[in-house]
Amino acid sequence: MCGIAGIINLNQSPINKNQQEILKIMMDEIAYRGPDDEQYYIKNNVGLGFRRLSIIDIKNGQQPLQNEDKSIIVLANGEIYNYKELRGRLEKKHRFQSNSDCEVIVHLYEEKGINFLEDLIGMYAISIWDRRYNKVILARDRFGIKPLYYTYNGNVFTFASEIKALIRSPNCPKEFDWETALSDPWLSGYVSTNLNPPVSYFKGVEQLPAGTYLEINICDRTMYQKKYWDIETKIQKEKYNNKDVDYWICGYKELLKDSIEKCLQSDVEIGLFLSGGIDSAAIAGIASKRENFHTFSVLSQSTFTNEDAKYAHLISKTFNLPNHQVIFDWQDNELLTPQCYKHLLWITETPFCGPEQFYKYNLHKYAKHIRPNIKVILTGQGSDEFNGGYSRMFAPEDEKSWNGFISSLNILERNRIISSLKTNINVWEEHFVTNPISTKFLKNLGDNSNLTPWQSYTLTKYRDLQMYNCWHEDRIAAANHIENRVPFLDHRLVEWIFSIPEELHPKLLWDKKILREAIKEYLPKEYCNREKVPFFYGKDVKYTHRMMLNLLNFNNSELLQEAFLNEYTENIIDFDKINVIFKNIQEDPEAYGTEFLLRLVNMGLLSNMINQKTVLESPQDKILTAINGEWTDIENEVSSKFNKHKEINLGHVPSFKEGVKLVKLYNNKVENDLYYIVVNNIIEFSLSRKEVGEWIDVLQNIDGNKTLNQILIDTNIKLSNIAKYLKEAIDFELIVLQDFK
Repeated sequence: MCGIAGIINLNQSPINKNQQEILKIMMDEIAYRGPDDEQYYIKNNVGLGFRRLSIIDIKNGQQPLQNEDKSIIVLANGEIYNYKELRGRLEKKHRFQSNSDCEVIVHLYEEKGINFLEDLIGMYAISIWDRRYNKVILARDRFGIKPLYYTYNGNVFTFASEIKALIRSPNCPKEFDWETALSDPWLSGYVSTNLNPPVSYFKGVEQLPAGTYLEINICDRTMYQKKYWDIETKIQKEKYNNKDVDYWICGYKELLKDSIEKCLQSDVEIGLFLSGGIDSAAIAGIASKRENFHTFSVLSQSTFTNEDAKYAHLISKTFNLPNHQVIFDWQDNELLTPQCYKHLLWITETPFCGPEQFYKYNLHKYAKHIRPNIKVILTGQGSDEFNGGYSRMFAPEDEKSWNGFISSLNILERNRIISSLKTNINVWEEHFVTNPISTKFLKNLGDNSNLTPWQSYTLTKYRDLQMYNCWHEDRIAAANHIENRVPFLDHRLVEWIFSIPEELHPKLLWDKKILREAIKEYLPKEYCNREKVPFFYGKDVKYTHRMMLNLLNFNNSELLQEAFLNEYTENIIDFDKINVIFKNIQEDPEAYGTEFLLRLVNMGLLSNMINQKTVLESPQDKILTAINGEWTDIENEVSSKFNKHKEINLGHVPSFKEGVKLVKLYNNKVENDLYYIVVNNIIEFSLSRKEVGEWIDVLQNIDGNKTLNQILIDTNIKLSNIAKYLKEAIDFELIVLQDFK
């Protein structure tokens, strides 16, 4: 993990003193990416900056790197996992100055030109200044694991590892791209595939796509961009139809083992983020054969309820790996303040910032605090996208099968095609249970691709990796001086998946069957077959939503006002309607819509923040605590820590907490059935019998004296009918249960 930046004067004027200062300011903005070293290279019309996080060859791996006659200068952020094999070939003709993995780039480029990229296995963002031909080359790894952005105004070309560094340049526009962000299907939740190229969400800032290089010819100011690894070509290539299922499973296993072993190359301590899922469990099972390392898991109300934390603990015990269950209490207002959140948003620099980024940022922070020498964390990122990890989730409830999955993908693909049409042909859906117009006809109207729904879905997931997964994983790790490594995004492994003939997809890619079978010799059967659980989502996701609502409520909705009552946002978002939306979400016990509202807040905040003139300083974030020990002990402590409701006993006496009461507003002219929960004389929730049914009758009978059993007898109501609402009222501290006296 490092940070790179550069300024190139295309009119060939020398880098002046002011530009040198700008380059320094740019590097200061992303100093956290490389706390171990800072270097600059200024020559004629090219200025380069580098911040280093030293992982391999700690003493001698400084950059920029140069060849023997100093005609080729290289900056590289990332890791070249096959550098030892490459170096073995290159040492016969070239002299190496260090043991750095990235030095092979210099000499490999000398030997093969731009085709050197085909030989690299790893994650990287590379800048090459070839002084022989006066050209600069930027290149990015095949999946966009390492970031690279650029801006261009005709005379000056500027690039950097992160957007926030580019914005410090006067040559870069400082305007959020509202139209692109608001119309992005991922951000808005529109259910469709998406084949559009990756963007930055900032006007004038380009994201170099994954698997792509950009060549800038300084002499004539021309730029040439080309893919050196084309995923669309890979998924459409000829398949090996004469191979059986075991062939594909065995090949996958060997490639995964090799990828994990390559990711373990390091001169510093390595850790693992361990969930209860099969992806991180597979890494733990294979990597633990080579070395012992610490593992870190999120222990929130959600992961406690869906047992993700429990299985992470059990997996760590299986392989005798230390496990830190890091506690996230959704009611801890010190942990998530507006200042802390704005810092996290600036770190991630994306409207997608939200609870997942919050959890993972603080998990990195805890890991670094408790193990200061950790500089590398392994994660299971990228497995779901290509191994069929979402197949069961996408398949409809009445057809949990590969065919059901494909039928859902047909809908996603159809929605993409319809949304791209200039005519409003989808209006016919409003009159019938389904749209009678054939997908083939729609494709002929506005889509010239010959992709199958599965191929289009795969390309969408490839885009998602660049726009979401790899983007935020890189930032939140870098902010804590850590490099994330992702064994499942080894291109050899992904190309292996793409080589599987479609007739074998149901046997290998339904519910990640190929991975489950490949690692069964490393994991106990119950871990191999455990159903996928979506991180903090599921039964208790409402607590994560409530945590984010508490943030938005903080200090009279400070963040909402800052996001929408500023000169960059006020003509785009209607603040009065935001308040209505916010109130409705707060009144919903499940708090649906929280994350979508937060994305709008992020857009407003980013619009404002990019025009700040100083680097946003890091607040003194709270360091979390973790629990170790046997799971039964953890379970007892967590139940108390999270203030979980008591096991509901019919002998308990329910009563309203002090300051809480149920009221009904009567109107002589209009008969209504609407009740209100009032807290300290402020209406907090509205309840209608249509929505909550018999719960109204229970609330009317709570007097602080009757037991729950007596109330249910008096109202002739079953506990199962109102248990959900009772638990919510207890969790939100509206009702308390007391023992009968």
